[in-house]
Amino acid sequence: MSKEKKQPIQEVMKKNLRKEYFYLKKELLFYCPVDLGKFSRDTYYAAFDEHGISIYQYDKDSDSKLKLCERHPWKSWRKVKIDHYLTKTQFVFQGKRNWILSLFHQGKKAEKIIETYTSLEIEIVSRPFFKKLPGYRSNTTLNMYIGTIFYTALIAFVLKVIVPFQVIQVALYSLSLGCMLLGLLCFVIGLIEPTIVLFKTEEKTREKVFYYYSYLAIAGFICLFIFW
Repeated sequence: MSKEKKQPIQEVMKKNLRKEYFYLKKELLFYCPVDLGKFSRDTYYAAFDEHGISIYQYDKDSDSKLKLCERHPWKSWRKVKIDHYLTKTQFVFQGKRNWILSLFHQGKKAEKIIETYTSLEIEIVSRPFFKKLPGYRSNTTLNMYIGTIFYTALIAFVLKVIVPFQVIQVALYSLSLGCMLLGLLCFVIGLIEPTIVLFKTEEKTREKVFYYYSYLAIAGFICLFIFW
């Protein structure tokens, strides 16, 4: 078996992208994995040069191991809207034809390339840190609900690991039990009459009761097992 076949696909693509641009006599300014937003075994990379962006796919059947899928010149657009998340960055290019590109981890570097080598108008989306976290990015209630339960369980697990004192862990266990019981009680009461348990919310609905107090009960239940 050859040495190249033993290499990870990402390493093969990186090496062959540099070769490809050497043969094309173009300067490869930047390359990065592309997030297509769907489950796929195929590997895609975006390659930036002075004239535009190319999307390459890993192709095991070709000699270069690369397949050019798309080519987008900078002159096709007049503006780019950049939205930085925690692990990826979304670029919305606007012009003759709009195009969305999502890159993993290296969004800041790609932003610098666009700022340096193009005349595109750049708009940076202002977003607080928690809105960059998975579960909160879409601003969808259900996703935020599930994400909050997950992050609560994660924080409880970290506390379990880093807090060595048994007394504190017993206190956290008791707090978890109290939260679970309070959540269950308010959940039942709120389904009968939401205004009794929704003190400071303007919208006093059973839907709000469900999200607030089922979270409290479920999170408390999960934390009980963690601090057991």
